[in-house]
Amino acid sequence: MANDYNSNPILLDTFTSAIDVGSTLFNNTNARIYVKHIEWQTPTSTSHTCLVKDGAGKTLMSETCTVANQSIFKPFNHWVQGITIAISGVGSGKISILVG
Repeated sequence: MANDYNSNPILLDTFTSAIDVGSTLFNNTNARIYVKHIEWQTPTSTSHTCLVKDGAGKTLMSETCTVANQSIFKPFNHWVQGITIAISGVGSGKISILVG
């Protein structure tokens, strides 16, 4: 599957290049995006990590898998200034971002 920016939630599963949600959707890395939650779905190994930042580099989600195949859910319900994920910023699984 490829990254799907046109769904809600936004589904990201390909981390072989940097991801910039603000730039992809609005041509602006720091675009204001109302995020309801971010979920790291089914990471496969306890050695895997997930790092999601905003457009300015502030950490939005930094997690380490503690139980294989168990999703990690982080509620937000507020505006963020862009969403970025570095190359290989997610060790396995998918990122789901519910926007509103």
